[in-house]
Amino acid sequence: MKGLSALGETASKVWLLLLVNALLWTLLPWLVAYSLPLDVVEGLFWGQEWQWGYYKHPPLPAWLVQISWLALADLGPFLLSQLTLLVTLLFVWLLGLRLLSREKAALGTLLLLGVYYFTWPTPEYNHNIAQMPFWAAATYFYHCAITDGRYRHWLLLGLCVGLGLLTKYVIVVLLAAMFLHLLTQRETRKQLLHWPLWSGVLLMGAIFLPHLLWLVQHDFLPLAYAEKRSGGALGLEAHLLGPLKFLLVQLLDHLPLLLLLAASGFFTRSLWCRDQTDSQNKWFLLCLGLGPALLTALGAGLTGTGLRDMWGTPMWNLSGLLLAAWLMTPLPALRQKKLLRNTWVMVLLLVLLRLVDMSLLPYLKDKPSRIGWPDKAMAVEMERIWTEHTDCPLDIVASEYWLGGLMALRASTQPSVLIDGRLEYSPWIDEERLAQSGALLIWQQGDEVPTDLAWLGTIAAQGALALDWPMGSAAPLQLHWAVVAPAYSCD
Repeated sequence: MKGLSALGETASKVWLLLLVNALLWTLLPWLVAYSLPLDVVEGLFWGQEWQWGYYKHPPLPAWLVQISWLALADLGPFLLSQLTLLVTLLFVWLLGLRLLSREKAALGTLLLLGVYYFTWPTPEYNHNIAQMPFWAAATYFYHCAITDGRYRHWLLLGLCVGLGLLTKYVIVVLLAAMFLHLLTQRETRKQLLHWPLWSGVLLMGAIFLPHLLWLVQHDFLPLAYAEKRSGGALGLEAHLLGPLKFLLVQLLDHLPLLLLLAASGFFTRSLWCRDQTDSQNKWFLLCLGLGPALLTALGAGLTGTGLRDMWGTPMWNLSGLLLAAWLMTPLPALRQKKLLRNTWVMVLLLVLLRLVDMSLLPYLKDKPSRIGWPDKAMAVEMERIWTEHTDCPLDIVASEYWLGGLMALRASTQPSVLIDGRLEYSPWIDEERLAQSGALLIWQQGDEVPTDLAWLGTIAAQGALALDWPMGSAAPLQLHWAVVAPAYSCD
């Protein structure tokens, strides 16, 4: 059997590539970025408040990104994102070993680097990326549970889904795909009558319960936000064109994968099998690999709910295994070596392009990207302004979430953010704290204090500030500020 599997016998080479890929996507964006990405900044100022929920999302990603930043400062969120992907790939690999040969498991894991969601957007850790390992782990433990039926597998599945629900609610479509798969198999349907499955359900509910109580206490704000975010389309666009566009974009997100296979000579009929061997495993991959996206599109089509393309981020962990399952084995060693080589080239090329996007393009734009904001200079100047007008430490910044988040991140006192001046969005602040601490108001447009901030109190001082961009040559950033002084002196 010599030469049977260039990939299967050298899975370490695949994992070396995956680790190098993670290292590059951690270090290079960190070295280039002057400030942190938008979603990271938002997660950090949420995370420092340690709530059981936030007005947009469940809490877990905010906690994790806050822990990563406390541990490693600005490097932390970039590393966290890549560790998230490595855990995802690990569970895909483990599932591949259960369903397919070692050769195909390695191939299916490697091919995920050709899916858009595993490379380009990963420097910006957010709820979409945070979901990925919970989906992959849940899928792995679901397969363990339906084949072995042991308590520990159902409990681990419940744990993963519970944590997934604390990350983003869209994991319910994975649950729906699992349930439909369960119903289609006579042997697996029997699991519904036994306690192990329900023990997992109970654990999932117990994990989600604190957030559910938070939702009740805060009028289900994340659901209202999701409804607002998904609205806008009507009629044919909402019920047909929107879902079709979502599916088309998901297909386009796999274009690098398809190009990688084509360049490596895999689009040859003789390499693909058409028999019905391993039909149960292939059905599993089809249900769990395609089911969530199809159910999402179907649900949107029936309800008219709008879809965001990035909601598909966690839905494609099985794309590589799906393709690998239909490949003939043993695969020609020459093609496997070519695939590894081409994947190395693709990884390096994508990282290079991302570096150009992050470091050079800001100099060609009228306004630099989020990672090129003068956050440190803004914090220094705004703290100076605050101390000129009050002897109290800066405790509250009232602003939209980006400017407020930068202040929470860079100011020495790490102030809390009163988001858009709305207490319901910022339950860590109440009127008593606001009166005692005062607030620094920051906005961009117009000399007058914005209406949503004007109610906060009597303005003790007001002015404007111009800051040069650290990246690019655009006109200086214009900011406006106002001080609402604390009710009492801090001397």
